[in-house]
Formats: sequence, structure tokens, C-alpha cells
Amino acid sequence: MEYTMLFSPVTINKLTLKNRIVMSSMVTQYAASNGEVTDQMIHYYAERARGGVGLIMIEATYVERQGDSYKFGLGADTDEMLPGLTRLTNAIHACGGKVGLQLQHGGRTANPLTNGGPIKFVSYIPGVTPYEGARVLTKEDIADLVKRYAEAALRARKAGFDLVELHGAHGYLLNQFLSPFTNLREDEYGGSTENRLRFPLEVLKACREAVGKDFPLTVRLSVEEFNGTGLTLESSLPIAQAFVDNGIDALNISVGACETNHYTIPPAVLPEGLNADRAAAVRRAVEARVPVAVAGRIHNATLAESILAEGKADIIVMGRPLIADPYLPVKSQADRLTDIAPCLSCNEGCVGIPFGNVTCAVNPRAGQEARFPHIKTDTPKHIVVIGAGPAGIQAALTAKEKGHHVTLIEREKTLGGLLHVACRPPHKEAFEKLRLYMEHAVQQSGMEVLLGTEADVSLIRSLRPDMTVVATGSEPVVPGFCKNSGAVTAQEVLLGRKTGQKVLILGGGLVGCETAEMLAEQGREVTILELRDTLAPDMEKRTRIFMMARLKELGVQALLNTEVLEVSGLHVRVRSPLHAERSLDEFDSLVMAFGYRSRNLLQQQLAEAGIPFTAAGDCVRPSKVITAVRQGFQAAWPL
Repeated sequence: MEYTMLFSPVTINKLTLKNRIVMSSMVTQYAASNGEVTDQMIHYYAERARGGVGLIMIEATYVERQGDSYKFGLGADTDEMLPGLTRLTNAIHACGGKVGLQLQHGGRTANPLTNGGPIKFVSYIPGVTPYEGARVLTKEDIADLVKRYAEAALRARKAGFDLVELHGAHGYLLNQFLSPFTNLREDEYGGSTENRLRFPLEVLKACREAVGKDFPLTVRLSVEEFNGTGLTLESSLPIAQAFVDNGIDALNISVGACETNHYTIPPAVLPEGLNADRAAAVRRAVEARVPVAVAGRIHNATLAESILAEGKADIIVMGRPLIADPYLPVKSQADRLTDIAPCLSCNEGCVGIPFGNVTCAVNPRAGQEARFPHIKTDTPKHIVVIGAGPAGIQAALTAKEKGHHVTLIEREKTLGGLLHVACRPPHKEAFEKLRLYMEHAVQQSGMEVLLGTEADVSLIRSLRPDMTVVATGSEPVVPGFCKNSGAVTAQEVLLGRKTGQKVLILGGGLVGCETAEMLAEQGREVTILELRDTLAPDMEKRTRIFMMARLKELGVQALLNTEVLEVSGLHVRVRSPLHAERSLDEFDSLVMAFGYRSRNLLQQQLAEAGIPFTAAGDCVRPSKVITAVRQGFQAAWPL
């Protein structure tokens, strides 16, 4: 497919971009503790520039140290930041990219633990804004902040940035002034839309004076906040018009605020391109006088092209997909769609940052580009990988990329392991895309693949590997009290096993809740029994917000703080602090969702036989895809 519009140039003020893909600003936590640019940050952004994106928008960058919202936030508040910022722009330009800097002040979202405080907010809101270590901005403070924004914008131009964006979205300071939820001021900076616009427009005018009329200035706006009294699309249209009337060069449309950032970084339950119609409304309101950009689960070139072709926006903003695959633009333009690593919208690495800063569930190199370069080994070896789930496939692909001869062994007749299960719950279709991507990558690699083959010590010895990677995965836990009870596993249900009308799910973790949602959508009456006091505490928090709401809407019941004592047929004996012991006899199907246990028998056999190996994935400890992929990569990288 040809993406005629997506890969056509677009002009913002005097700046022409080679295509209409903008990498969204996403805070990486790669900055130094004092806010300076680091080598890690430079390598990360340079890789995305090599991937062909039209413009890279560098993450929220504070204009005042007390406005820093993060532990390792990027700063543009002093001239001491200029050398690092200049190195960053030079690196991106050297890779053929254009780069913008997003200017931000956290306001009530600032982090006093790292920026020294105090927290500065627009107005005090009981129960929302803090009382201690905080204060409301005075008019003198406001005037000072206008100056700081302008000085930071000038630094950005001096450092070689091609564009500056004002962050007026997602609950940061400019958004706090614009929103009637956070702006309860009674002076000239609060009340009417005109007054709430006063500070943001003062910032715009000061920045324009600092950088000149020919330098591109854009603004990111949350046009809907989903918090009751905050901004709605209707109330945001005059705000967008005011920015255009006052000389903004482009509008970047998003949604969400502090308490509703699960819409800002939308999980897979929300539709792809969820903000396209909102951007279209803004574009109509401003009569397309400036380019309008839109973000929000636009993960592929086909959807991006359709949004442009329908006139809903002029520019497509992608964030997480370019973390997953920096080369999405060049691969899309070359019609190599099957070579693109798919973003799962899982938020496990980019937002959950389990390893300290931004990474990715499907791209273990994200943020580690210098540490793990694409290089070939000088001493090719024979690597045997046992198990073709995410960990095993990643290990095999990594070893093959480095130039080793690889044999991948899988006891089933298909590749993918538990990805076959992970893709079955509602809204998890992206996990099937990941399986197909990995399957295609294995086929393209030319490695030797043995399907339907049970690996044992004898087979491994006959292959004479230089190193063996064991990734034999995990299997559902079936407690002794459930054996011979007629209960089925959640995995069996997800793969198509039929249940009765009234279903009791034993276990309310991630898998139990996903299974409950699937069955409830099929019209079953579902109850979840959980030993802990909450459901799915292991679920990514944004995804969990939507999950809990959906379970409630579907009528799923939960028995929390409840222990299973005995299962006999459909008779379940339980105990809880509220009800002591009692019997549950009203269900006609029992589903076990007690988690997974490692398959590690082969590891024991190899150790006894004296065959060296490295283990990765669920056979070490059952976990999520992000951990499996990371461990598979790390198992193969040193080889």
C-alpha cells in the first residue's frame, strides 16, 4: 500500500518536515539528576531519527527547576543546559532528523523530592492540591514564569532545535490555568475563558518575541479532561481558536489530565485513533489555518493515512509505536509492514518503567542502544534454544542477528508459546500481532527450527551446541485440592473450553480477571474468588482502571479476602473474615486461575548431565511478556 499523504511533506511556519509522522514527547527518565542531557538520551533519540520520523519532539522539559515533575526530568532552565541540548540536536540532525523541544512546568504535578519545592499551583483545591510544602502562584510569580518560558524557548533555538512546543496538556501548569477544574482564581487569571487563557497567551507572546516570527511555535492541548468540571471538547474549541488567533503555528491535540492520565496514554481497551474525531472538530473550529496534529493509539501507517485522507488531521503523533520499533516509518514507506515490531499498548515498559526508566515489552534495546549495538560476532557458535515462546524466540533471534548458527526447538507444532493464550482475552489482539511478527522474524532469519520435538539430554548432546538456552515456559497451577474436581483452568477456557452459565473463577489476578471479562461478555454470570483484598494488583495501573470498570458494568461479582478450603465437584468450601466457613454450591462451572508455575525439569536434567545452559523466561519465574523478552535477549546477547 502507498501512504501518499503520510509520507508527503508538511510545513509548520518556515519548517518543512519530510513526512507527517511526529514522535510524541514521552518522558524517558534518561536525563541526569541535575536535568542535563545524557549519552543514553542522545543514543535513544538518534536511533528514532535514523528510523525516518519526520520530527522528534523531545520530552517535557522544565523551564524552572521547581517545575520539574520527574526524578530524572530534562531541563532547559539555565544556560548550563545548552551544551547537552546542543549535543542532542546535533546528533539528531546528523541522522537526518528534525527535532523540537517541549517546554513544561509541572505546577501542582511538580516533584518536590527532586526539585527542592515548593509545589506551585494555580489555585488551592480542597482534597486535590497539597496543603503543606506548596503555595498558590502570585501575580509576581506568574510574570516570572512568563519570562522563564521565553528564556527557555530562546535556549532551545540557540541549541539548534527546529521547533518549540508549549505543553498545555495532561495536567501541567498551562493546562491548569486553562481548566476550570484546577483554575478557581478570582483575579484576572481565572474565571472566564478569556481570563483562564491570559497566562498561556502571555507565555506564547513572550516566546514569540524571544525566538522571532519565523521560528515554529506549537502547543499541545488536552481538549477533554474526563474529570467532571474540567475541559470538554466544546469548551476547548475557543481555546484552540485563541491560540491560532495569537500566532501559534500548529496545534497538537491530546486528552487527559492528572487524575485521568489513563486516557492520555491509552491502554488497549480504548479504540485505535481515539482522538481523531476530536482533532477533526478542532481543525474545523480553526478553519484549518494551521496544521493540526493528533495522538492516541495511532499505531500503524494504514490508520494514520486514513486519518489524514479523511481530513481529520494534518500530522500524526506516535509515541509508543516508535519505542517498540524506531524504524516504523522507513519500514512502512517500503511496505515492510510484517517487519514492524507491534506496540501492545500494554504500558508495561514505557510507562510502568519496571527497570528504572523507559523500556519496551517488545524492544529490549529501547533506551539501551549504545549498550547493545547491532553488531556481528567474530566467533560464530552453535546455539540451541529450547522453547519457542517469547523468551525463546527473542533469544534465538538475538543470537541469529549476532551471526551465530541457531537451532530452535519447540515441542508444540506452532511457535509462540503462551502468546496463543495471551491474545484471547478481550482487547488483547495485539499479542497475536506479536506472535505473528515473531513467527515471521524466525522464518526470515533462516535459523533451523524443529517443531513438534521434545528436547531431552540425548537430543541436545547430539546437536553438540556451544551453548544452550532453556526457555521451556510455564504451565497453569492446579492445586491438589482441585485435582479430580472437574474444575478447568483459565487457560483452557481462554483457548475455547466451554463453561456453564454460572461460573466461579478461583483466583482474581490478571488471568482470572481477563477470563471473567471474556465469559461475562459471552453472557455468563461470573463470580471471582480471591484470597487477597483486591483484584488484579499485578495489572498495569492504567489498564486496571478500565478493567475494574468493565467488570462492574458486566455484573461480575467478587468475593475478596476469601480462602478456598475444599473443592469437591462443584461444591466449594471457603472461609473469610466476614463469613467464617461456608459452602458455595450455586455454580455449574469452576475455573482455576491460580497463576503459573515454571517448567524446569529440563534444567535439572541438564545440570545433572553437566551440560551448560542459560535459562530465560517463565521457566525461571512466571512473569509478563516484557520480562520474558528481556531475559531472552540478555541470555543470547553475551554469546
